Parts: sequence; structure tokens; C-alpha cells
Amino acid sequence: MNEKVIKKFRDKGITVLDPRNTYIGTEVKIAKGNIIYPNTFLKGKVRLGIGNSLGPNLYIEGNVTIGSGNTITYSHITDSKIGNNNQIGPYTRIRDNSRISNYVKVGNFVEVKNSSIGDKTQIAHLSYIGDSKIGKSVNIGAGTITANYNSLTGKKSKTIIKDKASTGSNSVLVAPVTLEEGAMVAAGSVITKNVPKNALAITRPKQENKPNWTNKKSKSSK
Repeated sequence: MNEKVIKKFRDKGITVLDPRNTYIGTEVKIAKGNIIYPNTFLKGKVRLGIGNSLGPNLYIEGNVTIGSGNTITYSHITDSKIGNNNQIGPYTRIRDNSRISNYVKVGNFVEVKNSSIGDKTQIAHLSYIGDSKIGKSVNIGAGTITANYNSLTGKKSKTIIKDKASTGSNSVLVAPVTLEEGAMVAAGSVITKNVPKNALAITRPKQENKPNWTNKKSKSSK
């Protein structure tokens, strides 16, 4: 059955580079100009627009709509909507009820769940975005986490990051919390209160340097 489905798409001008290592379900719809690389798995009501590059090593399942001009590699996507001209992967996880707009980068080892991401936003590395609404032209620093779950109450809360805001590396946003437009979070901060428009939020201790500490330590150990 899979061979017949793939042949049907190839006859319509869809490029499937390695049919033996590609699975396309019977409910999938693919527009012209798509290139599908090896080890790609498409199952469910997947809808693909024009001119996407998919794979290798890509898993898409459920009710997923993908627009046009996207490049998606080494990733896992379920029950979500993706717009146009996005770069996703490698090793990205996009979970149920997520919406990626246009010209967005979601990079390596990023997980997105039940969240919306606005146009031209960058989430390049090592981040968890859960139950969040992120605006346009936002930069999410490496290692940013939206802490959405309270293990004591079992309640999940929302993080809102408005247009042109940014987070530094290894910052944690404890929901419910809002970063207003243009706000910035310093690297290594844990944010528990709303950050006003164009403000900088810093919660880490002040750095202290101790001169000649390493020399003194090495002498004392002899």
C-alpha cells in the first residue's frame, strides 16, 4: 500500500528520494514542489503546501498543517500548524496545539508545546516553550525555560512574551508571567514578576572576583 501511495505522489511531481525508507499515509495531502528525504514518516491528516524540504529523519503525525517554503529536518511534530518559510530542526519537538507563524527559526533541541510563535522569532537552541504566547521578532536565548507547571497544584499557567522582547541564556520564566514589548531578561535570571516595556530584568547575584585566588589555592594544597 505504501508503495502505491508514494508512486502516486511521485507521479504528481513530488520528489521522494528514498521510497523504501519513507512512509506516507493515505490521508496525507502534498502540494507540488516538495522534496522528501529518507526516513521521513507522514501519518494522519497532514497537509503540506508548496516547496517544502522535509527530512531526513522526520516524524509528522496527526492533524498537522504545514505551509510553503519550510525546511524541516530531524524533528518530531504532532497536531500543530506551521506557516511559511520557517526553519525547523535539527532535533526539534513540536507538540500538540502549537502554532508557528512565518520566518521563524526553531532550532536544535527545542521543545514547543501548546504555544504560539509570532513572525520572525528565533528560538535557536536548547529551550522549552510550554503554554506560551510569543510575539513577533522575539529572541529566545539558549537554555530558556518557560516553567509552566506547578507540581503541587497540578495547574499549568501561561507565559506571554510580547513583540521584540528577548531572554538571555539559561533564563527561567515562572508562569504566569508577562514580558512586555521590548523587555529583556538578563542571562541566568529566574523571572517571577512581569517585566515592563523596554525594561531589563536581572535576578542573579552580583559577580565577585577574588584576585590571585587560584595561585593562593594551589600553594596551600602543596
